[in-house]
Amino acid sequence: MHPDKIQKLLDRYFGIPLVCSLGLSRAQRLKTDTFKRILLIQISAIGDVILLTPALRAIRKRFPHARLTMVTSPINQQLLKNCPYIDEILIFRMNECAKSPRRSVTFVRSLRERRFDLAIDFEHWPRLTALLAYLSGAPRRIGFQTAVQYRHYVFTDTVEHVRGKHELLSFLDIAKLLVCSTAIYRRTELEVWPCVEDFNWVEQFLKGHGVKEDVPLIGIHPDAGRTEPRRRWTKEGYQQVADALAKKYGAQIILTGAPSEVQLSEQIASMTRAKAIIAAGKTDINQLAALFSRCQFVLCGNCGPMHLAAAVKTPVVALHGPTNPAQWGPWGDEHTIICSDMPCSPCLNLGFEYGCKALPDGTSRCMRTIPVETVLSACEFQLTLKS
Repeated sequence: MHPDKIQKLLDRYFGIPLVCSLGLSRAQRLKTDTFKRILLIQISAIGDVILLTPALRAIRKRFPHARLTMVTSPINQQLLKNCPYIDEILIFRMNECAKSPRRSVTFVRSLRERRFDLAIDFEHWPRLTALLAYLSGAPRRIGFQTAVQYRHYVFTDTVEHVRGKHELLSFLDIAKLLVCSTAIYRRTELEVWPCVEDFNWVEQFLKGHGVKEDVPLIGIHPDAGRTEPRRRWTKEGYQQVADALAKKYGAQIILTGAPSEVQLSEQIASMTRAKAIIAAGKTDINQLAALFSRCQFVLCGNCGPMHLAAAVKTPVVALHGPTNPAQWGPWGDEHTIICSDMPCSPCLNLGFEYGCKALPDGTSRCMRTIPVETVLSACEFQLTLKS
């Protein structure tokens, strides 16, 4: 069985009864000003962590002298290593802890040893992260109250998770609960932290592939994560758009992706008449951010790199089928969002409850309905803005 399926089964059949039973005893709330050691929990993929940055910034400003510890998944470790708002990063390997009770106990013990005053769980559906907040020993615990997830029983304070509300604003609602200034809603810019070496690497990489500065560089991120192929547009669609832009505008296409997504980029590159550069599997997350900053725009589905591009102020042509752009779309006004016109789209609220089964290749019907002509028109519009 796939590790993600095991994780979801454990979360449902072990997590629900446990949070309900633990929630029978409520801790006394501490005054906000007493917080010296704060635990932050966000183990989802890269996109959620990027959307969390305005809330992290607000919490750090509210508690400038507190020690902030972030529990996150391995995929986010590199993204957060240069984050100025966090003092410590703890890596939580959920699948490993699910398989080994000893590892789980060791991890919980390490949390309790830090004697947190406050634990904030920024996840909105897993019960296991709510349990981490509870087991940390923090006397005050804040998290989302999400319909039919039952996770709110172990929190001392909750914020309602509202369907269709952008996740960035939902995260800020939690910061507001900590008496952070209401001015935080005016400071919503995203942040990532690539360093000089990352930008130098990109310049050398592009130079090595003969990319000239006066040629439009267009990033295409065709995959949508190892576990989310239903958010992926068609290979043929990406190929047709890439060829059309290369022919009409002399654009240089660069295909990006994680190491697990190299094959898809190679397939698309083999289909295009114009030569496409394959950067998939060759960049870490900070190098990818630096690379996106050199692009005229990025074409992709709903995925972490979509938010990464938005964070470096690069426009995105974002394709949405099962996902709601009002809730997960790229943050900012310069982006173009294209949605499926199927009546059942979007179907997701929490991120996993798809309304229909995947097609044999793992993709979804709604993503296949997005017309090439519409996507090409949006890409040309972005090129026109930059000219």
